[in-house]
Order: sequence, then structure tokens, then C-alpha cells
Amino acid sequence: MRRYLGAGFVALLVMIIALAIYGSREGQRMALAQEDLRTDALGDASAIYVEYCATCHGAAGEGIGATPPLASDGLRTMDYDTLFKTIARGRYGTAMVGWHSDEGGMLNDYQIDQLVALVRYVDWPQVRELAAQRGLIPATLAAPAVEPGQIDVINALGPEGATWSAGFTIFAENCTACHGVSGGGSSLGVALNTPELRAKDAETLARTITEGVPGTMMAPWGKTLDPDQITSVVAFLQHWDEISAAGVALTAPVPVQIDLGDAQAVLALGERLFTSTCTSCHGEAGSGGIGPAINSQQFLSRKDDAAITLAIVQGGQRPGSAMPAFGDRLTSVEIGAIVTYIRSLEATAPNVANPRGTEQGGGGPPWMRATPTPDPSGASAPESSSSGRGGGPPPWAGGGK
Repeated sequence: MRRYLGAGFVALLVMIIALAIYGSREGQRMALAQEDLRTDALGDASAIYVEYCATCHGAAGEGIGATPPLASDGLRTMDYDTLFKTIARGRYGTAMVGWHSDEGGMLNDYQIDQLVALVRYVDWPQVRELAAQRGLIPATLAAPAVEPGQIDVINALGPEGATWSAGFTIFAENCTACHGVSGGGSSLGVALNTPELRAKDAETLARTITEGVPGTMMAPWGKTLDPDQITSVVAFLQHWDEISAAGVALTAPVPVQIDLGDAQAVLALGERLFTSTCTSCHGEAGSGGIGPAINSQQFLSRKDDAAITLAIVQGGQRPGSAMPAFGDRLTSVEIGAIVTYIRSLEATAPNVANPRGTEQGGGGPPWMRATPTPDPSGASAPESSSSGRGGGPPPWAGGGK
């Protein structure tokens, strides 16, 4: 009898301990359950966002034109009720309409709850990737369009208006991919639309554009733009505030919907992205420049698609390479389209004399480039060496008296 009582006591003790352990882990289990629910909600919300919201707010929540961005700390920390009401009822006096079915929209309470979760917790690059997988290609790296009316307004601002408008156009076509449509900067380039930059003298700005900035992604543009074009860009940067005050601003391109099953559409996307993003370094149609000539047999015969993809995602692999990493700036669909375009060049790619880039092989410093003069003994000596004195180091070696 006592044996049974002892066994029962031990069993009870084990049960109490097990319940205590189970209870101590309840908070952790609840947190994990909440995280799983949130993950599921974000997956559904991302699909809703891509279908209904991305066209105005951008595929990565970046905002398009006057439509505000959603990827902001201000919205992430906004209280639940305010977010829900904004989505459900819209905002008076703006383009934001009410999306709840009670307001004439097409979403119910559950779907709006999911969008609230998306704004507060989502990883926006994942939404961007989902949008691309559905053929909605973000346009964050595409060059914005310059309207003829904008040029007219800038030209009318003063005697230098034509120079400012030329710089405005060049900036739109070549600089926005790194410095942003509004000049606010990005992970690839510094902000340019600032009072501090406008305070710099024109000579300093022109030198920076012409020669680039070593150790940064700012490449030298002296071989791509002529001096007059660089002068116009400098003038535009120094007077950007006056141009903005006149109501002239670049508008970010809207996302592009393409059929990913259409090979020609994907190829055209790749060419468009290459032109707007890659030509500043790799030259028109990959002909070479600051970066290597991609449109060359030397490059395309050695690099398979996987190697090209890796270079785009991770950037330059060689020491000192200025190739930026685009893995966090482009979706897998966009990168695949660029690779498709690059591979399409192989059939007609020429052999290029200097495929590694025009910036390489500068010829060495002046003392090395000096042509040696024949020595009477048959050896060669530098032109600057002293005659009649055999042996001994040259003056630049520090061995002379």
C-alpha cells in the first residue's frame, strides 16, 4: 500500500514540475504563435497591397509623385485605430479613397486589418519582390521623364535658364538612379539638393563630376559628358532651389506591368534597366567606359549567366572595384531581365582592344613614361640622366650627391 502511495506521490510531483515548466514557456509559445499569425497575415496583405495599392504607393512602399511613402517610421509607429480608419475611410482632400466596402470600396475588416499589419511590420523588399514576380516591375531605377513644359518654365527663369534646363535634363537621364529623383540621395549616392552643396563653388563641383570621388560609387564623368554638359549640370545643382520654387520637379516613374511569359517583353525590360542603370559605367549598349566592356567576346565567352548575376547582386569582386551591389536595389526579376539582355549581345559582340575599361592602363607616372635615350655603351638611359657619369642611381632614387 505504501508502495502505491509513494508511486502516486512521485507521479504527482512529476506532473506539478511538468506543469510548472509548461507554464513558464507559455509566454514564449504565445509570442511564437503571434509571430506565425503575423507572418501569415503579411503574406496575404502583400498580395492585397500589390493588387490595389502598389500603383500609387510604389511596389516597395516608396511613394510615387505626390503620393506619400508607406515605408516610414511615422506610419510604422502610428496607432492601430488611425491606420485602420485611414485605409477604410480614405483622407478628405487627397487622392486616398476609402477602401472599406461600407465606403464603396472592395475590402472587408479582415483585409484592412492585414494591410494595417503590413504597414507596421512588413519587410518592404519582400513586397517589392512579390510585385515583380507578378509582373509589376518597380521603377525606382528608371530615368524620370522630362516634360517640354518643364523646360519652358526653366528657360523663362532668366538669362541662364537654357543652361539650367540642359543640366536638369542631364541630371534626369544620368544621375537619378544613384542620387534620387528629388536629389535626396540613396545608398548609392549622396544628397545633391541641399544648401550645403549649393554653397560649393562651381569649380569644385565641376571637378567632382569630371574626376569622380575615389573610394565611393561616384565615378568620373569626364569621358561621358563634355565640359559644356558638366557646366550645365553644375548650374542646375546650384540653382535647384529656384527651379523648385517655380514648381518644376521630376516625377518618379510608375511601376510597369509586363507579361513575364513574353520573352520579348522581358528582353525589353532588361535593355531599359541596363540603359538607365548601367550605361554610365559600362557605356552605351555595354561598349565599355569606366567599367569593363560587357558587349565583347572577351567578357561574354568567359562569363556564364550565373557569374553575371552574382556580379550584379554582390558588386565588384576585385580589390578597388567600384561596381556597386544591386542585390538590395533590384528584384530577382529585374536582375534576370538584365542578364537576358546582356546575353542577347553575345551573337554580335565584337572583340574589344581594351575590354577591362578605359580607366585602366594610364601609362604610369611621368618619370616612367619618359622615353629612354640610347647609351653609347649600347644600354638605354633615361633622357634626364647625367652624361659622362657611369653607374649610380638616377636622381629620383635619392642616390645623387
